[in-house]
Amino acid sequence: MRIVFVTSALSLTLAACGDGAATSEADATDETAASADVADTAEEPSDEQPAYGEGDATVAGTDYNATTIMPCGFDNAPPEQSCNAGVKRNWGEDGTHLVEVTKPDGRKRAIFFNGTTPYGADSAQADGSAGWEFKTTRDGDQVTISFGPETYVVVDALITGG
Repeated sequence: MRIVFVTSALSLTLAACGDGAATSEADATDETAASADVADTAEEPSDEQPAYGEGDATVAGTDYNATTIMPCGFDNAPPEQSCNAGVKRNWGEDGTHLVEVTKPDGRKRAIFFNGTTPYGADSAQADGSAGWEFKTTRDGDQVTISFGPETYVVVDALITGG
């Protein structure tokens, strides 16, 4: 009986070692495969983002190159409210830029820039903005845009990325 018990224990020990060795080899193979997958992924750059120093990335989940919160005002009030905004740099074929501002009511206003100089905004007969006057004043590195009863303050760094 004692020989059977020792033989059984020895068999179990060897079986456990065999399974462990097989598992270790399988784990090593899985780790090698996982490493290869990581290496393959690392070698393929993302189509959505340029490499460092090669272009302008976009903010995740948007088609904007940068987003910000900017001072804005409506109904001829000073720009004491906050509006979300995003910039699409080199938006136009001629290298112009587009800043889209989301107004408090959820509608958007597009402001067009040549370099850091704003030159117009989108307008429509439907909202009455087609006849609005577009004026700008500069103070250092920011420009205040008055478009009819709306006012926006845009810093140059939003446009230039600096």
